[in-house]
Amino acid sequence: MTTDVLNNNLIEALKMKIPDGSNLANELMDILYIGKEAVYRRLRGEEPFTLAEAATLSKKLGVSLDQVISAGFTNNAMFNLNFLHYSEPLKTYSSIIRHYTEVLETIAGDPESDLCTASNMIPQAFYLRYEYLSRFRLFKWMYQHEKVNCVKNFSELQLTEELADAQKKFVNISQEIETTNYIWDQLIFKHLVNDIKYFQDIHLVTEEEVAKLKEELFHLLDELEEIATIGKYPISGKNVNIYISNIDFEATYSYASMKNFEFGMIRIFSINSISSKDKEFCQSQREWIKSLKRFSTNISVSGEIQRIQFFNAQREHIKML
Repeated sequence: MTTDVLNNNLIEALKMKIPDGSNLANELMDILYIGKEAVYRRLRGEEPFTLAEAATLSKKLGVSLDQVISAGFTNNAMFNLNFLHYSEPLKTYSSIIRHYTEVLETIAGDPESDLCTASNMIPQAFYLRYEYLSRFRLFKWMYQHEKVNCVKNFSELQLTEELADAQKKFVNISQEIETTNYIWDQLIFKHLVNDIKYFQDIHLVTEEEVAKLKEELFHLLDELEEIATIGKYPISGKNVNIYISNIDFEATYSYASMKNFEFGMIRIFSINSISSKDKEFCQSQREWIKSLKRFSTNISVSGEIQRIQFFNAQREHIKML
């Protein structure tokens, strides 16, 4: 791909990001701290944007350089793999959560911001605020990967201050999205209960720790039931729609958007994910999640009988611990 094509793709992406009525040249002068003539030379294609300038514009305006590079190719998308480094799992996990927080900060507060998640596990936005539940999810991942041998049992895993702070910020910003739509597997709590029971049976989680996990699960369930009943986050007042799926789905799919911004993600390998800002991928994510709603029941505000039945069933699963 030639420099001219990349430069033109970047300019087109920049035009889509600036507010209506704003002058692109003036915006670029303010961001890049270069003169008017230098800006117009770039806009006319006489002189390309430097890599440093492109990176600065990407950060300030939310332009996806992945999309700039892949524009013009069909059936091609750029993905962030978000894989943990085995040598420093806690540090890497902190950086991944901070990355997701930055994405949500981009759209939080926008009146058109929208977050949709179809999940077969309890969303991070809820369990990360609980000490034992957040530790257990990370512990399970570590146990599954032989390369991660920093802990032998659950009690040895302690979250760093950096990670705890990253989790708290992620939870807080996730509740600032204007509208959030969740589609949940009917056995969303049972899956986690089964995991906890397994590690209890092989003596890697103690009876006392199971009791703590059970207590946090009941608190979390009460929190979710309150949100479903009022259809809003109690503190921020932002809208929340919770759907219960009548069919199974294979993974957790997420889609976030606001005007001129989209972000899609698929969870893999327990706590890992692949994510992209590719327009076609995000469109596919949105359509897939939308299709799952057709097989689901809305239990937010309405659907009182179904809501009561769902949460009572989850409590019975937790009692099995």
